[in-house]
Amino acid sequence: MADMLVMGVDENGLGPRLGPLVATSVALQTPRYARAALRERGLALGLTDSKETGGFGRMRFTESVALALLKRGGAGLPGSADGLLDRVSPDLRERLRACCPDDPTAEQCWAVDLPLPAFGGDESHGETLLDRLVGRSSLRVVDVQSRVACAGVLNAKLAVGKNKLAVDLELFEDLISSVHGRHGSPLLVVCGMIGGIRDYASRLSRFERHNVEPLAGRRGQKRYAVDGVGEVRFEVDADAHHLPVALASIVGKYVREICMRRIGEFYRRGDPELRLASGYHDPVTTRFIDATEPSRRRLGIAPDCFRRQA
Repeated sequence: MADMLVMGVDENGLGPRLGPLVATSVALQTPRYARAALRERGLALGLTDSKETGGFGRMRFTESVALALLKRGGAGLPGSADGLLDRVSPDLRERLRACCPDDPTAEQCWAVDLPLPAFGGDESHGETLLDRLVGRSSLRVVDVQSRVACAGVLNAKLAVGKNKLAVDLELFEDLISSVHGRHGSPLLVVCGMIGGIRDYASRLSRFERHNVEPLAGRRGQKRYAVDGVGEVRFEVDADAHHLPVALASIVGKYVREICMRRIGEFYRRGDPELRLASGYHDPVTTRFIDATEPSRRRLGIAPDCFRRQA
């Protein structure tokens, strides 16, 4: 029996005030998808939802695993923040930079190219964990990718009536199409549930409606057969129940934190005492917003490229 490809897809940063929305996929090759067994093996090694494995200020483990996954997935080991984005999506920097309204605003996100590892992570430690995860099995990480929608892109989409849930779904679809194009079908794609969306068939834009057939699923799950691609599922708490989704969450968390760190370090060039912020709804982020306002006015940073409107 030929091995199958199981693709986990998840988002990081759907609800923050600052920073990008990141969608990430990790594809595993395995003779069969033993969901529960893989989940338990991952849990025993700490490989689970990124909200559990790493938060703001606790990124060493996440960085170690993310770098190892990128190396295993064929993307290579990045040495800088720019290199990281090039590994997860080769044309990502060019596409995002083209959306910047002017050079001063672009500096906010692109002027500081952090050396990696940035959080004290150790790729070799991540490799050891992945070796233990695989054990004697033929499980392989074959593909790791991310897509990024920055604050400016999210606000521009919102201005024309496309909310962040719709943008998130577009990013998911782009990842599915890319992995399918690279590796062929059939795929088993397991995605985290996107906000309050429950009818995905009518909202997909990459796949023709007549090629998407709803399948029976359990509570908290939406399943579809996509002609020429395979089965695509959206599940509540998928990152807690499916190892590929948990791994995608870990990489996505890392990509988002690196993007936020670049922004923070940009403003610290003028205020070395400025405390770095997560970008979420917390007091440190509020103080970061207030503290950077004079710099943003002086530098001419476009407001919609700093703070998300929704």
